[in-house]
Amino acid sequence: MKNGKHKRKVKLDPKAPGLDEETRRRRRVLAEMQRMSPKQIFALAVRAGIYTKAGKLTKNYRDNAEPSASRPTD
Repeated sequence: MKNGKHKRKVKLDPKAPGLDEETRRRRRVLAEMQRMSPKQIFALAVRAGIYTKAGKLTKNYRDNAEPSASRPTD
C-alpha cells in the first residue's frame, strides 16, 4: 500500500468469448497501460492533452470546464 491506496490490477482477458472487437482492443490497451510506470502514464496523459508538462490539468479537464454534452449536469 502506497499513500493509503491499494494498487490492484484488474485482469481483463481480451480473448474472453463473446466480446466484440472494440472491447477486445480496449482490454489490450488497458493491459498495456497496467504495465506502464507512473512516469509513462503521466507522459501519456500529457500527450493526450489531459495534463500539462507542469502537472496541471488542461482547460477542458478542470473543475470549471464547460460541461460536455455527455457529462450529466446537476
